[in-house]
Amino acid sequence: MYLIAGGEGALLKAVENAEDSVEQGIAGIRDSGVGPDDIVIGVAASGRTPFTIAALEEARARGAQTIGISNNPAAPILDACSHPILADTGEEVIAGSTRMKAGTAQKVILNLLSTLIMVRLGRVYRGLMVHMRATNAKLRRRSEIMVSQITGCDDATAIEALRRANGDMKLASLIALGVDPSEAQGALTQSDGNLREALSHFPGISS
Repeated sequence: MYLIAGGEGALLKAVENAEDSVEQGIAGIRDSGVGPDDIVIGVAASGRTPFTIAALEEARARGAQTIGISNNPAAPILDACSHPILADTGEEVIAGSTRMKAGTAQKVILNLLSTLIMVRLGRVYRGLMVHMRATNAKLRRRSEIMVSQITGCDDATAIEALRRANGDMKLASLIALGVDPSEAQGALTQSDGNLREALSHFPGISS
């Protein structure tokens, strides 16, 4: 989930002074039920935004791991979190337009973090995002191609395996490799959904 100063409406229309509200930052963390099992990432180009700093401090006080991302050295946000990340991009070509260098650098950092999280959670196999939700025709076709790539099967086999697996690519991959669906599901459950680990339950299978 995410919190933004001024609430969701601020995504479409500026909410004046919202970034200065310490109370809203604290309330957002409190109302979200943040605790020791959570990680909170705060992003502020200046590193001085009261809303973001307050949210990180409240999350840290509640036992959460906190990451602060700033584009200014020695910014307060870097002291307010347990894991500071500095992207010292320097002055913008157009003063005040932090969507340029600062915003781009922050996006790269967030992309790296989210990708690494997906890898560590076992949602990536051989460079393929196997935990994808195929919610349209393009993604359904992509899932068929990926099952074929993982298993070496033809398109028809991949399509049938996905049908039997209700679109679950990891389960479909095991089915396409000849594993009984119930055994495949059991292996995935034991492996916390990690396809690589699930495959180790079937030493006779190579993919």
